[in-house]
Amino acid sequence: MPILRTERLILRPIAESDVDALHRVWTDPDVRRYLWDDVILSKETVKEIVHASETCFREVGSGYFALELADQPGVLVGFCGHRRFEDGGQMELLYAILPDYWGQGLTTEAAAAVLQYGFEECGMARVIASTDTPNQRSVRVLQRLGMVFEQRREYRGLDTIFYSLTPQDLAARL
Repeated sequence: MPILRTERLILRPIAESDVDALHRVWTDPDVRRYLWDDVILSKETVKEIVHASETCFREVGSGYFALELADQPGVLVGFCGHRRFEDGGQMELLYAILPDYWGQGLTTEAAAAVLQYGFEECGMARVIASTDTPNQRSVRVLQRLGMVFEQRREYRGLDTIFYSLTPQDLAARL
């Protein structure tokens, strides 16, 4: 399984041993507000997400990565990775980090590494990302990554913004 490293982070595939830590992250009120539309996930649902990520790694070569600070290995502070979008044909970028780590550029750093990995190692031709329009922190992350605005529309009853990125877009930005 791949392990990605950035200047400040270690990214490793999430595993069943991460269920408790992921549950803490994903049920944090500030995280779940936009990531899970304010739904409090059960530990059983978190296990299902971990298993879906493991399947995605087997089928596509990528899935969700646990984020650990390089100077604090073993301490999960968030996640970032790919999943198949609901239509099944597109890969989607998702991420979240605990509020104590907001504003430090860690999410952008992790997402850039995951996108590069997806394009270079997994042969992804295009990755999409979406966020609720009020989630301006996430909008700024997507913009810093060089993702291209596609549309704003209602999705699951919420005002949502969609972005995309191709390897060519990424190369042009670098």
